[in-house]
Amino acid sequence: MSKPPKPEHYLSKYKELIITTIICLFLTGIYDSINNQTDEIKRWYELMINIRAEQKIQGVDLETIKESIESFQAKTDQELTKHEQRIQSLERGSE
Repeated sequence: MSKPPKPEHYLSKYKELIITTIICLFLTGIYDSINNQTDEIKRWYELMINIRAEQKIQGVDLETIKESIESFQAKTDQELTKHEQRIQSLERGSE
């Protein structure tokens, strides 16, 4: 009757395979970690781009409002000047 092989026999026989498997698992863990960090960086980058775009839109909106107010003020000044001229001409006519 033959003796069953010892566990050391299996270890020495599959040593390369075991080491390669451990290295692959280690590298897979590193790869997953890098992927997770890359995804997180992408999310932050997209968030920052969206914030900048929103700021740009708000800046444009503020500029439009400013221009609108300036235009309204110029028109109002012109109207007031015209009214003042009318009042002055009426006052001169009544003298």
